[in-house]
Amino acid sequence: MSAAAARAAASAKPDAPNAAAADPSAPSAGASSAGDAEHASSTSTPSTAAPSTSTAAGEGATSGGGSAGGSSSSSSSSSTGTPVVLDTEADAKFISFTIKYSKLVLNCRLSEDDDVADLKAVLFSLTDVPADRQKLLGLVKGALPPDQVSLGSITIPPSSLKGRNEHGDRNVHIMLLGTPLEATFKDPSSLATFAEDLSENTEDVDFSSPSSRQQGLEPAKDPANHKKLNKVIKRFSNFSVINEPRPGKRLLVLDLDYTLADTKRLLDTNSYALDAARPGLHEFLAAVYPDYDIVIWSQTSWRWLEVKLVELQMLADPRFKISFVLDRTPMFHIRSSTKGKEKERGPHCKPLELIWRRWPDIYGPHNTIHIDDLSRNFAMNPGNGLKIKAYRNSPSMDTELPALTRYLLRLSRSRSRLDQGHSSWKELSGPDHAT
Repeated sequence: MSAAAARAAASAKPDAPNAAAADPSAPSAGASSAGDAEHASSTSTPSTAAPSTSTAAGEGATSGGGSAGGSSSSSSSSSTGTPVVLDTEADAKFISFTIKYSKLVLNCRLSEDDDVADLKAVLFSLTDVPADRQKLLGLVKGALPPDQVSLGSITIPPSSLKGRNEHGDRNVHIMLLGTPLEATFKDPSSLATFAEDLSENTEDVDFSSPSSRQQGLEPAKDPANHKKLNKVIKRFSNFSVINEPRPGKRLLVLDLDYTLADTKRLLDTNSYALDAARPGLHEFLAAVYPDYDIVIWSQTSWRWLEVKLVELQMLADPRFKISFVLDRTPMFHIRSSTKGKEKERGPHCKPLELIWRRWPDIYGPHNTIHIDDLSRNFAMNPGNGLKIKAYRNSPSMDTELPALTRYLLRLSRSRSRLDQGHSSWKELSGPDHAT
């Protein structure tokens, strides 16, 4: 998902005057952000696992939280109704959207430089309607433009333009149609499709391999990707923290879907959730916790990430603690090239720099390792990535996590840098004879 969700100052209010403020169809408090002081309201009671304890504006959408040090280019409102001005780009132009969805009216503010994908990202964080299911009525006449088209370049129909607000933004009213994930999970026939979508069964790319470098596939050195990275960091650095970092510890960033659990089985309502956990999951986390702060970074929305973590009992085990959780919101499409042909919208990636810049004195390339079943998620930090075999169909004899435990503990004892590549990790994770 693109990075604009936390930038938006979003709010939700019931369409009908007698509708309850806590609409059951609305996203959880951990997945939404309040905004417009006149209409800001909580959509549900936040759980203990949510990334934020409040839906007041400025807390941000999903894992994004807000802007680091107030550096985001948006404005929102506090829970007391006092405007919180976050604009730092004096020349930036914005569009204020009012979106009718089911019984809700949503409000968000995006820059004209943001694109269609950014708008879809905001709506996903607010409604749990995935981008590929969203139908936006009133944004344009005819077919919706491609995701990479900037919002400022779109010709908005006159019927959708409602003048300008006090900031001088254009007011645009549109309607959203689409099925949220909750409805998907109520239909068992659609679970398999959704689980496969999470695995993104397209060709994986290892950007650290010699063949990729020979073909010019080095996204980490592309200025265009660094521009996107800086945009993401500007908007999402103030994500919520569950347990504060422990100085002196290394950082372990873990993917969830098909890395720590069999997602297809986890989403099966007829299956016990813990049966979907990779063998040795809790033992693995307990073993590495003394040396590593643990972070979960999943490409799903916060709402369903929270559900999965609770069902897998990863937030209640007394032997370890999760430092914080990131969802798909801060991920962005990298620009990649092969044989001289550039691809503007390559695969999504998980930029570790988002974490490093928040705690530069605690975490960095030297002490961070990222475990994932997809190499392309390492695109911006290939030296820190360790690809693990995808866990599918819940094989009971899977031994990846015990081997990974040995490898991580050896790295911790050696105090070697963690950004030198881990392609040979299995060869170095044999029986541990160290004392």
